[in-house]
Amino acid sequence: MTSETPKGIQTWIHFLEEGAGQLWLERFLLAVVAGMVVVVFHFIEARNFATPEAMDQAQVARNLADGRGFTTWNIRPLSIHLMRQTAKTHHQTGTVLPPGGHPDLENGPVFPVVVAALFKVLPAGLRYAPAAAPAPIHRIPGEMAISWFNIVLLFVVSFQVYRLGCRLFDPIVGFLAAAVMFGTDLMWRFAYSGLSTLLLMAMVLALARVLVSLEARARPDALPARVGPVLLSIVSGALVGLLCLTRYSMGWLVIPLVVFVALFGGTRRWLSAGLALAVFFLVISPWVARNWRLSGLPFGTATCVLFSGTESYPDDRLVRSLNPNMAGVAWGEIVQKIINHSIDQLQEDLPRFGGGWLSGFFLVSLLLPFRNPALSRLRWFAVGGLVILFFIQAAGRTYLSTLNPVVNSENLLVVFAPLAFLFGAGLLHTLFDALEFPFPLMKSLAQGAAVVVLSLPLLFALISAGLSIGGTIARRHLPMIDPPYRPDIVHDLMGTSPPGSLIMSDIPWAVAWYGDRECVGLPLRVKNDYKEDFFAIHDGERRVAAVYLSPLLANSPMQRSYFQKGLLGQFDDKQAGDPWFDFYLNAALRGKVYALPLIHIYGPGYAEEGHLFCAQLNWWKLRPVR
Repeated sequence: MTSETPKGIQTWIHFLEEGAGQLWLERFLLAVVAGMVVVVFHFIEARNFATPEAMDQAQVARNLADGRGFTTWNIRPLSIHLMRQTAKTHHQTGTVLPPGGHPDLENGPVFPVVVAALFKVLPAGLRYAPAAAPAPIHRIPGEMAISWFNIVLLFVVSFQVYRLGCRLFDPIVGFLAAAVMFGTDLMWRFAYSGLSTLLLMAMVLALARVLVSLEARARPDALPARVGPVLLSIVSGALVGLLCLTRYSMGWLVIPLVVFVALFGGTRRWLSAGLALAVFFLVISPWVARNWRLSGLPFGTATCVLFSGTESYPDDRLVRSLNPNMAGVAWGEIVQKIINHSIDQLQEDLPRFGGGWLSGFFLVSLLLPFRNPALSRLRWFAVGGLVILFFIQAAGRTYLSTLNPVVNSENLLVVFAPLAFLFGAGLLHTLFDALEFPFPLMKSLAQGAAVVVLSLPLLFALISAGLSIGGTIARRHLPMIDPPYRPDIVHDLMGTSPPGSLIMSDIPWAVAWYGDRECVGLPLRVKNDYKEDFFAIHDGERRVAAVYLSPLLANSPMQRSYFQKGLLGQFDDKQAGDPWFDFYLNAALRGKVYALPLIHIYGPGYAEEGHLFCAQLNWWKLRPVR
């Protein structure tokens, strides 16, 4: 093989067919295909954020980028309660809702910091760009920036899978796993969700790479290396700490990590395991101390997810509560919650946790012995991590999984999908090796066909998008999630209120992100005894300037109880359903606001589309005509 530049047509043909040009041609074709997938999916299939978690983290990142610190404009009543209790313990007085931002007690810091850095390097106007009306390609610029960042992460994760596959198996297995990873429709949904899931996948793959190196260098016959098992165990503990600070529930991976290091860390394995655990706690301790100082809990409101979804606090009642009694929740309720969700996960989530059939090959590969000890040991780390996350996911499941059953921050099993694809591709390659093909090209074609079959959901979506471009079929959906997330409506309604106003809404995450206003979630009652109602905020903390109720109030499957209501106009604890639904009907159908000092209903409004806006003053009449 020569490195000289080819001359003449025959030399070029040989260079492309058998020389070094063949590799570059393959890379070029792969890049073209990947680019086409990105372009088509981005302009046709992608939509705006559909999960509360994505909007919540985006607005926290914007506050960071704007110099307001780690504050949130999505204010949970539960967070108010925790800060009140802490202030009372320390004999502090004053409101916990000062203008300018409430300390965020829900999210880990890593992903918001990364997104804030992204916002800082991009034009400042991108963070506050007005929401576009529904149109074929209009989306929120800030969301597009986060989505493009996640797409880059998808390429990074696919490349990590390829490199790890080459190291543990061979390049063919690495390519199969990476191609299926890139061609899985669920991965693209997560890329455009705005969630931190792909960042977690990249961290888990980096952790797997570190553990493989640790295991190899801890063997008795290993050659000396500058980076030994002890240092690698420190790196692994730091990685799990970062995983925990990205999504708190991922911190439980420290258990299989310590077990792995203790078993396969070499002659100094106990020292290595202790250092990994110590570094993990060292990484998370400053943030835990911050949360403890503000709320009295190590992970803020996220610490309470165990009680959310129990019989005492079904749906979103806990996060909306201003005076919860979590100590009164019986352990039997928590056990029942874990059992119920575990049954659902065994039947639905586990068989398709990676969004593709290759996950099933991973489950079968557990029965396959490997001659390479690194493969077997990494596989059991993956199994241990999946088992831990299986029960943590069941215990921490809340109303967020009801709003978005698959693509949500509580889907923890999907984080191990890249490793599952890798082992599944190893089993698939073994099956192909066991078959007899008439010539080598036939085997390559069969492997390519397997990748195509495993990527059929994404391919069908892209084909549908292509036909919609040509006008052959109607488009499957607009880029805007409706109901209830209409960024243009939220932006317009919130724009009527003066800057610095405090809004109350059933979708505070959307008001904070799209409306650029501080927003407290609906408490449990409209008006009752000043403990769980509107006036506990309005009189006890800070004046509420307006209430915005969206179609989520009536349309969400989580809100079925709203239809089991009492008499219109009864806003106390004695009625069967949620009193905010009665408030919604009174204002929307009768044109009057009862029980609250918000007497003005948005005149030109969007009531016919299910959006109700009640305010202290009719600011919209003072707004200049555009």
